[in-house]
Amino acid sequence: MTNDRKRILVMMSTYNGEKHIREQIDSILGQKTSNKVFLHIRDDGSQDRTCDIIEEYVKKYPEQIVLTRGKNIGYNASFFYLIQNAEGFDYYSISDQDDVWKKNKLHTACKWIDSVNEKIPILYASTSYLVHNDLIPYGTTRKKKREFSLYNTIIQNICPGHSQVFNNELLTLLKQKIDVCKIYVYDSWITNIANLYGIILFDNNPHTYYRQFEGNQLGSGNGKIGQLFSSMKRSYRGDGNKYRTQFEYFVFKNKDKLIELGFYNELVRLINSKSLFKRLTYAVSSKLYRQSVLETVAFRFSYFLGLF
Repeated sequence: MTNDRKRILVMMSTYNGEKHIREQIDSILGQKTSNKVFLHIRDDGSQDRTCDIIEEYVKKYPEQIVLTRGKNIGYNASFFYLIQNAEGFDYYSISDQDDVWKKNKLHTACKWIDSVNEKIPILYASTSYLVHNDLIPYGTTRKKKREFSLYNTIIQNICPGHSQVFNNELLTLLKQKIDVCKIYVYDSWITNIANLYGIILFDNNPHTYYRQFEGNQLGSGNGKIGQLFSSMKRSYRGDGNKYRTQFEYFVFKNKDKLIELGFYNELVRLINSKSLFKRLTYAVSSKLYRQSVLETVAFRFSYFLGLF
């Protein structure tokens, strides 16, 4: 199969997104790539005109766009529904409903994936511009500074879902049966599956204008201090313990592979260190790390306090 005949499926979950959905769909359809772009949208029970707007595009591009109307099950379950129902494409991309993609986003991602001459699970991700409604960048999401060992990605959501593009080998792994209720953030799950069974290709160049709102479920701070503050704020409001539930479930579901690669004992030590003394001992000696020293210190402190 030649490159110009390959097909990309973009998977988008929407919910009351009438304000920005046109911009995002237009940016997806306007991608400059020799590959064919298709879009599967699952609406998560919108109560505004989101579905009406999408239907306009379905009528105009019936061979490219599919809309599935569903009940409100939350964005995690909604994205896993899209993943479970995806097949027959060469690449798979995740999309938010309110971003705007640069025209070279999919071309760049597919080129990076194609550069790996092995049939292994591959995840491409990148940084993104942080913007408000004016789409003028005021910062970026985190950049890669250290290697993405599982000891890093299992405690830090470093590959934003809206930047993720992956191949069929990774899709197959993601389709395995899981309990979605135990997953806090779908993109972190995808990242860790890719890191454990395949590879992550991370691009420090931004290809998405990532809108930030007052109430973003998962936002990003501006700069090192902003990102650290955002991380600490999420920990203190209970997000760390929700992340721990996913952490423990990931270890349970992937025990054999974790043992094979030598990660299992370290991760189980975190799970079993429940007394104050054991948490302190683990916090001091842990192999787990985040991309910056400050963030690593913040994680260890949060763990010692029982916030993870």
